[in-house]
Amino acid sequence: MPEDSALVVGVLSQLLGSSEVTSIEILPGGLNDWETIDLPPDTPRPSSRFPFLFVEGNLGIPQKVLYALYLATASISWRSASVDNAIKASSVIIILNPAHQTALNARKSLITQGHLDPEKELVLLELIARGSPECAKQSVIWDHRRWCLSQIFGLMGACQTTQPLQFWGSSEEMQLYPKIGPTAVQRELALVQHTCETYPRNYHSWTYWHFIIDVCYASVCSTDNSARQQEFLGIIVAECKRLRHWVEQHVSDYSAMHQLSQTHNLLDHLKTRGMLTSDIDGVFTSSILIDHALSLLISYPSHESLWMYLRIALLNETSTNHSVILDKLERQIPPSNLKRQFFKWLSTTIPLPEAYTRPKECNEY
Repeated sequence: MPEDSALVVGVLSQLLGSSEVTSIEILPGGLNDWETIDLPPDTPRPSSRFPFLFVEGNLGIPQKVLYALYLATASISWRSASVDNAIKASSVIIILNPAHQTALNARKSLITQGHLDPEKELVLLELIARGSPECAKQSVIWDHRRWCLSQIFGLMGACQTTQPLQFWGSSEEMQLYPKIGPTAVQRELALVQHTCETYPRNYHSWTYWHFIIDVCYASVCSTDNSARQQEFLGIIVAECKRLRHWVEQHVSDYSAMHQLSQTHNLLDHLKTRGMLTSDIDGVFTSSILIDHALSLLISYPSHESLWMYLRIALLNETSTNHSVILDKLERQIPPSNLKRQFFKWLSTTIPLPEAYTRPKECNEY
């Protein structure tokens, strides 16, 4: 690595490892584009030895500078690199390429050997996730975050569930979940919410959200402490309510709709076990989910995601009077390919009452 690049990599790595940085942003252009910018007094001015903007804890890294540093560090020999060089190089690499598995594995080794603090690693990962939309859509960075949680909090241990629930952890799987408390859970959920805002329809962020809710479910199953159970149940209920509102504001986000349906199933499962209080257990019935999907579909019939949302809502409910729902769709939504596809699916998936007159959309197939 060239001497000048090594110096700048060291400066950046030191900044990233400090508690001074509160946000990271990759700025367009190069050093020349930012050298003459007006800055507050006592703020370090960008230069060849410090080609960054660092204002009140906010670290701006010009994109061309970051590319140059990435090229200077990407050729590092990981097996022979010193601990210091491995920390510096991997810090730079994962900012630009958060899916760099070799760099992440190197950081895992540094953590297990005691050279990196997993708590600080979580902080760095959050800074990168909040500052780079590219980071949030990489599954390996979420897996790395999950691994760090296990290193910090340890594993859940023995959990007891009365019966397996599809899409949620089994007793065996729950034993390997990190044993995180409510405060850490809320931090993780807040991060997911931010990344889903910055990168819409973020499948990997929602998968991680599902994992954190599953951890809450495992925490409920792993303790006989009623107050502790209610604390985690409260988080699940609050997230389900928030997710319902999210879907109303993001009608193209099918990943969120899928998670909402699965969480309804989880709450229904907990209700049958008598773990939800009577004042909230009626708020999460399958029929309410159907009404929610139907009301959104009537307002936004051109969104395919909402037709899929109604499908999964209907599959979760066997006692609903489907005739009423179909009548609403027939009367309130104009003909379209999406509507015809839905009725085709319906005619082959859900048995309709014998007395029900099939809509014209059904008869076309």
